[in-house]
Formats: sequence, C-alpha cells, structure tokens
Amino acid sequence: MRYKDCFDKERRDFLRVVSHAGISAGLIRASSVLAGVMLARTAEAQSGTPTKHCLVFNGGGCHPNRWFPSGGTLPAQSAPLQTHYSRIAMLRNASLSGAGHGVMFHRFNNGSWGEDSFDVNLGRTIGANYPVKYLNVGTTAESALSREGYTGKPIITSPQAALDVLFSGGGGGGGGGGKAPRQSVVDLHYAAVNSLRTKLGQHEKEKLDSHFTAIREIEDAIDTGGENPGGSCPQPGNTSVTGFDATAKLHADIVTLALSCNLSASVSIAFGTDAHTHFLDVLGRESHQSHHNQGNMPNAYTEDIVYMQGLTKYLLDKMAERGLFSSTIVTQVSDMGDADSHGNSNVPMLVAGAGISGGRVIDIGGKTQSELYQTLGLKLRADQSPNGGSFRNWASSTIAGL
Repeated sequence: MRYKDCFDKERRDFLRVVSHAGISAGLIRASSVLAGVMLARTAEAQSGTPTKHCLVFNGGGCHPNRWFPSGGTLPAQSAPLQTHYSRIAMLRNASLSGAGHGVMFHRFNNGSWGEDSFDVNLGRTIGANYPVKYLNVGTTAESALSREGYTGKPIITSPQAALDVLFSGGGGGGGGGGKAPRQSVVDLHYAAVNSLRTKLGQHEKEKLDSHFTAIREIEDAIDTGGENPGGSCPQPGNTSVTGFDATAKLHADIVTLALSCNLSASVSIAFGTDAHTHFLDVLGRESHQSHHNQGNMPNAYTEDIVYMQGLTKYLLDKMAERGLFSSTIVTQVSDMGDADSHGNSNVPMLVAGAGISGGRVIDIGGKTQSELYQTLGLKLRADQSPNGGSFRNWASSTIAGL
C-alpha cells in the first residue's frame, strides 16, 4: 500500500488497530482517553522522532550577559535551566518581529492578525490525528497570543476548564464548558470503554487501566484538595488553587498530561503576559516594578527572571519524568530582550527535546520567531501532514544547526 506521507500511514495504522479491536468510530470520537491509548502504538514506535510540540511564553526578556553562557555553565538569569542544558539549544541574537507591551500576537505568531498562530497551525497539521487539536493554557487572561484566523483564542486560565477541553470531547483552544472531569472522564468514559476490554490487547488494557487510575487520582485531588500519590500520567493537584506560582505549575502538569497521554500533539503554556502586570506571589511584587526600575532595584530584575525560568525548569522536569523528550520539542519565546528598554534584540529564545542538538548556543544573526517556526515546522514535518496544505510557510529561510 502506498501512503501520501508518514502522517497518512499513522492515520491508517490507527484506523486498522481500531478496526481489528472492534471499536466503533463513534466511540473513538467520543472518548479522548480511548483515542489516546490507541494512538500510543504508533507514537511509541517513533521514539526519538519529534512528533509533538510544546510552545512556552515566558515574559520578561533577559540581560544577555547574564543569560548566555561562555562555557558549559549557565550564568545567573538562565541558571535554573542548567540541569537541562544538555538538551537545550539557546539562540543568540534572536529578534522579535515586534517587541514591547501589548503585541502578544508577535510571540506565537508573526504579527499577522488573519492567520493561525504557531500552536494552532501545528494543531491543524501534526495534531490532525489527535483527540484535541491544540491546548492553550496560562496564568493570565489574554486573547491575542493564540490565534485561529482572525479570532484570538482566550488563554485557559482555569485548570478545571483545561481538563474539560481534554476530556469532554473539546476540539482544543480556549474556553471549556462540558462536564467536570470527575463526570466526563470516569463516569462517562469508563463504562463505554470498559465494555471493550475483551476486544483489546494486553498493551491497550494496561494503558487504559493506567490512564483511568491517573484520572481518578486527579478527581480525588480536586475533591479533597490533597496531594496526589502519583500515577501513570502526570497528576495535577487541586484545581481550585490560587496564586501565580501554583497556577503556573498546575498548568505545567496539565500540558504534560495532555502530551504523555496522547491527547494532543500541540500544547502551549503562557507564564504571565507581555504587560508584566502579573503579581509574582513568591517574590511579593508585580513584575513590572523590577523590569522598568532596574536602576533603583538592581537585583530585582535578575530575581524575577530567575524565578520565571524556574517555571520553565519545572515544566522541563515534568516532561523529563514522563520521557517526553524522545518525542516532543519544547520552544520558549519571550516578549523582548532587555525589559528596561523594550529591546527587540537578544530575546531569550530556546528549543529543547526530540531532534534538537543541545548544550549549545547558536548565533542566528537577528532572525526572528518566523524563521524559528519555519525551522521547527519542517522538523516536525507539518508540511507533510494530512492537512499539509494548511502549513503556513512562516519564512523563506530557516535556522541552521538545530
């Protein structure tokens, strides 16, 4: 049999597995849990090949001399990422097509109001075979970061709503709705899926058991507000938690859950916004105070950046625990270089994970997020996907050396 591309083969293999198991297409569409389990066979056979992507916005920029290493040791502002440096490529002389406050669509996009942002574009292409096309979560409400055509997709700030999108048959993106996970996942999904156990192989049975165990633990944590004992998939804790730090980390748990359970191939997470008005409860101040008062607060800006990169470290830690770096590329972008001057040069961009040669600083000569997205889109084979015609062709050139 001839296939148009690797994604066409993946889709046909998936349908063949489903057909041999005697599972109806309707049930696959209704249960993201079951779809994720059945996708696992194809996904796990491609270890080391990038098939998923996590896009991170981490606001605040950096001081280049405190961000880029001269050797193998990361300086003060990037120091939290040291344990992951061997898998990270840091991009020196990276620029933004638009820096400063109030232009968030220059982060996950290239300033184009009428075209998909990178996370949404990947959802249309490499995510076409997944239950949820894309998931965009974050700490602070913002409707211009992820865009589907002319429509800004609101960042999901509620962990409960994020779980609803994953488990209530949502198509990805902002919003929520549907029933709470304790109803839709266990009460609704389990009965239907459990009736098929005699038709599933041992591998699929074990996957289903581990996923339902993990989801039940999430539900228990929501009900009790207690700590999670752990499980097969990453376990978010109490979704009623408040505060910037706790919300950021809980959303990091949720995007890791989405990737490790094969619910989505394209997720994004935003730590703060480019307005820098988010209150950093761990540090006890609004981030904007230090970013534009560096003369009067000489140490505070570095403290803020260290804290913010600690959130990226938390995400990378969780992804490493779940073995996601064999399949997933993580890309971090920011809103500017030095925040005190709203600079659009030396923006702290980095990539890590599957197919990326890490432990290096790559001078990209002023290229922007557009060239980065073009490079990663091709590395992820988004132009070959079932909807390859939807791939945007972000730039006419790429970044060498990744």
